[in-house]
Amino acid sequence: MNNKSGFIFDMDGVIFDTERLWKDAFERANKKFSLPLSEEYRQSICGKTEIAIREELRQLFPDVDADEYREYTLNYVCKCIDNGDFEIKEGFIETIGFLKERGFKTALATSSHKERAFKLFSLKGLEISRFFDAMVFSEDIGSRSKPDPYIFLSAAKAIDIPPEHCFVVEDSINGVEAAHRGGFMPIMAVDLIKPDSYCLEHTYAIINGLSELRSIAGELL
Repeated sequence: MNNKSGFIFDMDGVIFDTERLWKDAFERANKKFSLPLSEEYRQSICGKTEIAIREELRQLFPDVDADEYREYTLNYVCKCIDNGDFEIKEGFIETIGFLKERGFKTALATSSHKERAFKLFSLKGLEISRFFDAMVFSEDIGSRSKPDPYIFLSAAKAIDIPPEHCFVVEDSINGVEAAHRGGFMPIMAVDLIKPDSYCLEHTYAIINGLSELRSIAGELL
């Protein structure tokens, strides 16, 4: 069954510990622009595209320049990344190797831009194409943001595995919902966001480390 099964990975918060950078940037931007946005709100936009986030901000705060706000946020995160202030998540390299050695198809599906994704891997001395059979980025999905399942459906199509045979590894509630709506098997890899009642009901599994994926994959062999 393994050569007919796939694992689709989100990136921020799943492969890299960059969600803490986004959280810090969010708090700094709120202070600079005097916006009363809570951590709950930040978590509600995790996994969404820049297009979707900016449009939502324009609707909530029409007097604030959403583009300036987000560029400030992005620039802060990019500066941290350039300084190497991030790490690859423990167990990722070993787990992806385990999956590929056993014939599972793997894909990356991230709401980030392609250039940024390649940069994150490159800064850690990793060749991104070594890990994935297919990759889907923000440029590939336009305005169709999670929880729309389009990004995962595109990844599944690219690796030629039907959604019902694909696990989606996500750390955001929007990502879990997108996977569930697309007919996938969502796995929530807990990072900064804790699973809510929706995640508890609709995930195939909730894990605290990527090494736990090996046991899930092993059940299919």
